[in-house]
Amino acid sequence: MAFFFDPDALLAALPRREVRSLGPDVVFRSTGRRVAPEGSALFEEGAYNGFTDRERYRTADLSNWLAKVGSTERPSTCDICSAPADDEHAENYYDLASWIGLCRRCHRSALHGRFARPEKWFTLLNTHEVPDEHWARLVSPEPFDLAALLRQCGWEEPIKADYVAGRSS
Repeated sequence: MAFFFDPDALLAALPRREVRSLGPDVVFRSTGRRVAPEGSALFEEGAYNGFTDRERYRTADLSNWLAKVGSTERPSTCDICSAPADDEHAENYYDLASWIGLCRRCHRSALHGRFARPEKWFTLLNTHEVPDEHWARLVSPEPFDLAALLRQCGWEEPIKADYVAGRSS
């Protein structure tokens, strides 16, 4: 049976975590709105789902900073195998509430390696009895420019100012 990738189904299936507004005692230097990349970044080095490596690193830094100042908690267990979560993973870098906790094995070698070694990915999911409606079963089996689709819908890279009280996403 052929797999049909449905980006809306994937986005709806992503787990949610709370990302709270910054507390009144949190001070930060203002950051300007990020400029969306021109054209597709899908096959650029370091890109994932069409998000550039720079977007990915800036947003990961923001996620870490928000956890440090108490606006969110990093996931503690791997969403696939339940081992301790060493990493956070994002399918949608523009939505920090949808970031996923993963162990290094599930994240780096299996999930990011699924395009080159899909059998390893599916074996991992089957071994851990991951249900059909779980986000991990819904990821694209080949590179897909989710970032371009989201940009067309008005999404943009988050910045610290987005989490000031009254503006929280």
